[in-house]
Amino acid sequence: MSSREPSAFSFLVLGALQKRPMYEGTVPAAVVADRRRRNRAARRSRRINRRARR
Repeated sequence: MSSREPSAFSFLVLGALQKRPMYEGTVPAAVVADRRRRNRAARRSRRINRRARR
């Protein structure tokens, strides 16, 4: 395994990823599943509403 210094690009990627809204294991799995379920329902509802307006 080589020991190399991180590049400027690596630091930029790391910085960008740290600002992303991720759960990072701090939220219980049941809460994540519930949020995803609600988000799917909301997307489905928005899709239906967009089609109804046409």
